[in-house]
Amino acid sequence: MLRSICPARPRQKNSSRPINRLLDPPGKQFVVEMITVSFLEFFMAMTLRLFSAAARVEADMPPLPGASSMKRRSTAARIIASILAGTMLTASVQPSLSCTSLVFKAADGTGIYARTMEWGASDLKSEMVLIPRKTTQSSVLGTDKTGISWSNVYGYVGINPAGYPYATDGMNETGLTVGALFYPGFAEYQQPEAAEQSKTLSSMDVVNYLLGNFKTVEEVRQALPKLRVVKNADLEKAFGSELPLHHIVTDSTGASIVVEYTKGVLTIFDNKVGAMTNSPSYDWHLLNLRNYANLKPLGAPANRNINGVSLAPFGAGSGMHGLPGDFTPPSRFLRAVAFVATMEPVKDAAAGVAAASSMLNNFDIPQGLVREGASAEDYHLGFTQWSVIGDTRNKVYYYWTMYDRRMRSIDLTKLNFDAAKPSGFPLDRIRVQDIENRSADFGK
Repeated sequence: MLRSICPARPRQKNSSRPINRLLDPPGKQFVVEMITVSFLEFFMAMTLRLFSAAARVEADMPPLPGASSMKRRSTAARIIASILAGTMLTASVQPSLSCTSLVFKAADGTGIYARTMEWGASDLKSEMVLIPRKTTQSSVLGTDKTGISWSNVYGYVGINPAGYPYATDGMNETGLTVGALFYPGFAEYQQPEAAEQSKTLSSMDVVNYLLGNFKTVEEVRQALPKLRVVKNADLEKAFGSELPLHHIVTDSTGASIVVEYTKGVLTIFDNKVGAMTNSPSYDWHLLNLRNYANLKPLGAPANRNINGVSLAPFGAGSGMHGLPGDFTPPSRFLRAVAFVATMEPVKDAAAGVAAASSMLNNFDIPQGLVREGASAEDYHLGFTQWSVIGDTRNKVYYYWTMYDRRMRSIDLTKLNFDAAKPSGFPLDRIRVQDIENRSADFGK
């Protein structure tokens, strides 16, 4: 995969006019929690870049066509020093990552998985990569430490960040899909133990490992307790921050689980409501649903009145009045559950993909709406960079990007997973919206 370093997006100055605060925060504790989450998100982004650079050099994975080789530790040292310097210069830049995922079934049993990728630290320049069967991979845990090694049982495709060898989302040839979503302030991995180093997996390698080795959710459920998933201790020391991720896993039957490491304990939740976002923990989100048990798709009756005064709703949608529309993780989780729970049944994969696309559009964050930073004049944007849909039954992986919303597909049944080495391509050929001109279709 490409061996490139993606620099942090510079802070954006907006001196024309301040952004007025629409609502006052509800209390000091809220402010403290939001600041903490923002810094965790920032450090995760910086940590990812440093961790990835070291891992690429030590693991020496095959590059994509045109990628240069970086094998010498002196090169690695220069890269890491450069990233550290960049980190100090951009310490006030706080990225935003607000991914949302959905899971549901069509009437014919097709499982549909979908998610958005929000990222504000930099242009991810993500690539679609193909990792063949029998590709040997090793999990780099830190300086001179390597954990579990494996040879892929299954080939897979995945989307990487900035050319680094870590899939953030993907599907393997059996239809298993795995997505990594941000989990700041709550993710706490297991402690490394020398006696179990050969069974230890870096948190950043979870997607790669699961896609390369398993076919079903049940296999994943049985395998994870036998592994030790850890953070990189060297990066913890350098940045004082962990790599806060949790994962959603879905197989060809539509079965889905959420995998979280909290306080060093692995917890696997059955994803029965078909939704996942970010912090807090998955069980907290389930509990929070009870605050919205009154919501329903059927609107209020038009004939309701008090002493002849009409209480008819102003328009459609009154049954969902109170469904939050902001982009915080709890609000997005609630909307995702509402969409999945109330959707009209879809008969097959084609209808399921169309429905998932419509639902995902509701979670897009345009550039400018979500800002993190020191002030209204000194901020960093968070926005949706790409979205995917997985037809887990027919093994088709769909995606589109913020630059070109035309849906594209990868049919895994037609790929050569016995290829000699990994390969890939940028998500966009050119970063221009594909628009079809229908002017000539009018009658003469």
